[in-house]
Amino acid sequence: MKAILCTTDFSSNSTIALKYSYALSKALGLKLVVLHVFDVKVIMASSLSTSFAKKEQAAHEACRNKLKLYCDTHLGILPDGENLECTVLENALVDEAIIDAVHKHQIDLLVMGMKGGNPLQKLFVGSTTKKMIDKNLCPVLLLPKTTKEFKLKKFAYASDFEEADIHAIAWLIENLVKPLKANLDIVHISTIDEYAGEDQMAWFSEMLEQKVSYSQLTYSRIDAEHIAKSLQQHLKKGKIDLLAMLERDKTGFVKSFVHVDLVKQMSSLATLPILSFHKKLF
Repeated sequence: MKAILCTTDFSSNSTIALKYSYALSKALGLKLVVLHVFDVKVIMASSLSTSFAKKEQAAHEACRNKLKLYCDTHLGILPDGENLECTVLENALVDEAIIDAVHKHQIDLLVMGMKGGNPLQKLFVGSTTKKMIDKNLCPVLLLPKTTKEFKLKKFAYASDFEEADIHAIAWLIENLVKPLKANLDIVHISTIDEYAGEDQMAWFSEMLEQKVSYSQLTYSRIDAEHIAKSLQQHLKKGKIDLLAMLERDKTGFVKSFVHVDLVKQMSSLATLPILSFHKKLF
């Protein structure tokens, strides 16, 4: 990896994402790009075009200054263009602006703060965060508002024993787990109807070892009816710092609908960071 992108709207949730992103970028020796998107209402009358252009330029400058002050206030550092860069884009559609920034800055990881509110609500339906996961531009790290500090010593990956999981885990180990010298637990929740769970795990571990080698790797298989609930209990018991999982589509290897949107199910209840990979990335 070379660069991380953190989006901000200056809210408390995005401030959490900013601090976490900066700590992560320092730990990995990566560049951090901080993005703020604003919207200037387009004035159609040609007679006002000059006036509008001046207003737009002034809005850009004001947002840039606000973003620099925001970084200085919460990080204690001003952007230098090398390790920390602030960028401001004008677009009525936030997701389009983020996509442009990902391509322009060759971003490897996108960091976003989760919305607040009732944790039992489906927070990502129709949101920019959900769109970014579905666009499958790069892995997306979602940070809940309960995130207190940067701590990444124990990772967990929720696996369905798919081939795409192997590629996602390899990326996770090479780019985050190994550089941070962390532990990784690959966990699979077996439902009542699932067949030959132990055999699947043996096959999966063998295939993964052919792809990547890492000593601080463990496997956990749990028999349970409720996947999201059982997974959360396992994460709490293991004191996991970050959960990684694959966003799957309905035509994939797994037929059970509870697996299809597990990222969104977990993210709506999340109390720890979630790293989401879209299956199409691999």
